[in-house]
Formats: sequence, structure tokens, C-alpha cells
Amino acid sequence: MSLVFKPTRYELIKLNRLLNIALRSSRILKQRYQLLNQELLKNRDELKSIGMKINTELPRIYRLLDQVEEELGEDVVRRAAAAMVRLNDVEFTWESVKGVLMPRISYFKSLPRVEDRGYYPLETSESLDRVSESMHAFLATLINYVNLVASQKTLARELKKIERRSKALDHALIPNLILQKKRIASKLEEIEREELARKKRVKQLLESKRMFSSSS
Repeated sequence: MSLVFKPTRYELIKLNRLLNIALRSSRILKQRYQLLNQELLKNRDELKSIGMKINTELPRIYRLLDQVEEELGEDVVRRAAAAMVRLNDVEFTWESVKGVLMPRISYFKSLPRVEDRGYYPLETSESLDRVSESMHAFLATLINYVNLVASQKTLARELKKIERRSKALDHALIPNLILQKKRIASKLEEIEREELARKKRVKQLLESKRMFSSSS
């Protein structure tokens, strides 16, 4: 951003106002960057923790599923899965975190009772019910993980924007304004010295004329 100010006192006042705004904006951006970066680090820790949980839970659920297939047979498990009531109460919303809009997937519906799940209870067993419940609990964990990944990407983008704006202020606009302020101040001082010198010469000339008039 390039702004040019004329060497006048009015322009200097305008420049000082803009410089103060730029300096204040730079401080606010740095504070906001620090705040969002802390949120990103917190998000990253949570993501790592849930990722480890997923890496533990998913193999466990698959092992349970393998046991159920050995117990009931693959065909029975497939029929039960096909008949399972669809859990489609998933809501997409936006949430403000530290002033940044984050996409959020919400899942509220609890797992139906065994008799309401769609498959035939007499054909299956409690083992299949437990796998179904484990899968449902894992879905909530998975949705939380997806939300954290989306938040991390959003925060990273926002931090890059702040970084670009901060660099534009600190390395372009503010140095330019400070340089112009020094130049205008120097120019005004020079004009003031010239004005004082001119007034002094005028005064001396007037005094000389008065002296000449009185002597004649």
C-alpha cells in the first residue's frame, strides 16, 4: 500500500492519525494471531488424542465383528446390517470460535433399542448388539475427529491471512508512513527556519528604513 502526503501540517495530522491506526491494528493482529495459534495448538493436541483413540477403537470393533461373523455367519451379519435402521440425524451448522466461523457436524440421535434396530433379534445375538452399540459410539468419535480436522484447516487459513496482513503493515505501510513523517517534519522545520529568517530580514529592513528616515 502506497500513500503520499504533502509537506503540510494538515497532511502531517492526517498521516499521524493513519500511523496510529496502523500501529494499533498491528498490535491487534499480533494478539489475535497469538490467540488463534493457541487454539490451533489445543486443537492439534485434541486431534492427536482422538486419532490415537480411533486407531485403538476401530481395530477392536473389527475384531468384535469378526467374532460375530464366526458366531452367526457372514450372511446373517450382512442381512442384519442391511436391515439396520438408518441413523440420518446429522446436522451441519457453523460455530464461532474466537471470532472465526467453524463448520460443525452434529449428531444427536441415540441408538434405538434392540427391538427397534431393524434386524430380527431371534436370528442374531447379544454379540451383534454390542458391535452395533460400539459402532454407534465410534461414529460420535469419528464426527468429533472430522470437526477437529475442519477446525484445524480453518484456523490455519485464518492465521495465514493474519500473517499476510501483519507483514503488509509491519514491512510496508508502517515503515512508509514513518519515513514520510520524518520527511514532512524535516520539511516543515526547514520552512519554519526559512520563515523565521525571512521575518528577521524584513525586521532588519524596516529598522534600517526607520533609522534612515530619522537621520534625514
